[in-house]
Amino acid sequence: MMTTRFFEWFQFGVLACLGLLGVTRMIWLRARGVRVLVADRQRTGFQMLADLLMLVCLLVWAYELVAYAWGVRFHVWPTRLFLDGLAVRLAGVALEVAGLLIYGVAVRDLGESWRLGTDRDRPGPLVTGGIYARMRHPIYVGFDLLFVGTCLVLQRFVFLFLALAMAPLLHTVMLREERFLTELYGDAYRDYCSRIGRYFSL
Repeated sequence: MMTTRFFEWFQFGVLACLGLLGVTRMIWLRARGVRVLVADRQRTGFQMLADLLMLVCLLVWAYELVAYAWGVRFHVWPTRLFLDGLAVRLAGVALEVAGLLIYGVAVRDLGESWRLGTDRDRPGPLVTGGIYARMRHPIYVGFDLLFVGTCLVLQRFVFLFLALAMAPLLHTVMLREERFLTELYGDAYRDYCSRIGRYFSL
């Protein structure tokens, strides 16, 4: 019982760290006059639906993490997975720590180019150094690791469903961003894509 409570509170800590990283970067950018929350008015209906589904998944994930930590009785899908054991949970912890680190480093390395949405008016410079010299989309890779890690740590079907749903949704966002960046930076971005993998490069 104590072990379960530790992992439930660990998950709450992961959520708090993720929020703290994002909010502090938003404040830092706003102090420099950079608009962070951007609505892309050129999205197709499919893209808007994908964004909405991704937002719903993030909100359900965040709610469930808070609900398990604070002992809230209502859960979206409380059934346990057939995974069990401390080793599985520790593997999930390792994935989540890696996801948080990758996310934090990626946000830092993006500098003033970090946005929530596609900024077609003031996009910021192309970033190809730091962690972006190893992967084209480290923020989304970090989220994939967080969602899979949560599934292994809390071992509930809702987190398995969310991890399986988020992976293709994040992939569609990656493809959309790549099209936008190719239009914006042309050959410089094409050359970058030819050298650096979408998820990881050795």
